[in-house]
Amino acid sequence: MLKTQCQQGNFYDTDYVCEELIPQDSFFRKFKEIVSPLINDEEFETMYCLDNGRPAISPSLLAIATILQFYRNLSDREMERACMYDIEIKYALGLRLDEKPFEHSSLGDFRKRLLENSKEKEIFDCILNKLVEAGLIEKSEMQRIDATHIIADIAIPSMITLVKKGIFEILKPLKCRYEAVYKKMGNEINLEEYSKEKINQETAGRFDIEKRKKKLVEVVKDARTVLRHIKNIKVDRAVRRKIEMLKRILQENIEEDEDGNPRGRDFKKKLKDILVSPIDSDARYGAKSDKKRFTGYKANVTETVESRFITNIKAMPGNSPDGKTAVEAVTEQRKNGLIPLKVIGDTAYGDGKYRKELKENGTEVVAPLKVVNDRTKAIYPKSMFQYNEHKQTLMCPKGITTKESYYDRRTELKVFHFPMSRCNRCSGQKECTTDKEGRRTVGISPVNKELREAEKYNLTEQFKEEMKLRPPIEGKLSELVMYHGLRRTRYRGLGKVSLQCYFTAAAVNIKRWIKILIDKMKPPKLAEAMAV
Repeated sequence: MLKTQCQQGNFYDTDYVCEELIPQDSFFRKFKEIVSPLINDEEFETMYCLDNGRPAISPSLLAIATILQFYRNLSDREMERACMYDIEIKYALGLRLDEKPFEHSSLGDFRKRLLENSKEKEIFDCILNKLVEAGLIEKSEMQRIDATHIIADIAIPSMITLVKKGIFEILKPLKCRYEAVYKKMGNEINLEEYSKEKINQETAGRFDIEKRKKKLVEVVKDARTVLRHIKNIKVDRAVRRKIEMLKRILQENIEEDEDGNPRGRDFKKKLKDILVSPIDSDARYGAKSDKKRFTGYKANVTETVESRFITNIKAMPGNSPDGKTAVEAVTEQRKNGLIPLKVIGDTAYGDGKYRKELKENGTEVVAPLKVVNDRTKAIYPKSMFQYNEHKQTLMCPKGITTKESYYDRRTELKVFHFPMSRCNRCSGQKECTTDKEGRRTVGISPVNKELREAEKYNLTEQFKEEMKLRPPIEGKLSELVMYHGLRRTRYRGLGKVSLQCYFTAAAVNIKRWIKILIDKMKPPKLAEAMAV
């Protein structure tokens, strides 16, 4: 039950005791002054029952405490202790010196309520709206965008362990809710093998390939036995989800050999969107480069160029392209009153589809185009061909026009063919095509216009100057990672990782905001000296 908190003061209030102790230019004093008034219990009313149950801990207190938790990069238990013994934290939260405001589990309960009510971004938006209202962020200010990787809070299991964990996740609820089926399974498989204590244990002789193959056969057969027994019983949605997960593990990782025995699927034959762990079903294998590989998630971050505030942050699985959430990250800012004139990114954000969608939002993308592949880089580029969208024709550099085309549904390209009779007599054939038959084929995408415009713009001096504004976002990513714990996930699942991203970004924005306010308090000469 949510109810109004008592505001009566006493001699243990930090407002009185610590007024002279906390400096005027303290982060925590400024935090109390500018952040605490922005967040109140009424914003979280829908998360609680108003007239039934025990009185709830103030959600605004938990929200502000969570911001400070991410600012300090503390665990739930460390934050509980800080609220008990750290004078600065007590002062910022408005607590009494003798007050223990909540248990560490209350922070977890609060995050759960936020996710259940789709309010995980509420605090971030609240702070961002205030920054826009205060004029610290210009509504059309140029922005830059980049992504960083986040390592999942999981151990990477072997194929044997992965299957065993999939079985364990099903057996755990079966033991409590479907005891008869559970006991029946015990007649065919060794249930102790799939206990919490043993699921992570590898077979003896872990480097003996033959033993590992034999063990894999055993656990796969056990998995199929479990699926067979549970096939015809009615289970709830949670158990059904675990069943589908085990089926997916087997489908993605196991194949049959010549004798019909299960064996591990060759890595090259596995799908790109393969399940990494049943503990965190949203985590994926990802790569930032050919050598830099990781398991977990990515976060797309947009930042204003001049004021250097984070305007949005979007979490996504680790195997997603960097630009996947780029359009969403920019267009979502409309509800905060932000429509950047330009967004600067690297090659990952130069795709024509992103350019077209953001242009419709009123935002131009400034980014390099992808490098031409080896097969076509030595021939006439697509930009030398003139496409007439109205007449549906294509003219080559030598003035030959063709209408002959077909639509490739897989690549979503309209593919034009030039007549072989003309290509074989053309003086520029060798420079135009590497096709064995000597015929040039050109694919025109739905975003051809945007790509051709980008090609021309990327040759200008203005493009070069704007691209010089992109690298500083690396500093913001480094700040999120090094000082506020964004390199590793605190929680499991995309929703919870998104919540971590929003609170981390909110803490970083507040830190930037307070720095600006403190700099204004300094004498002009001192501020100039420090700037130098």
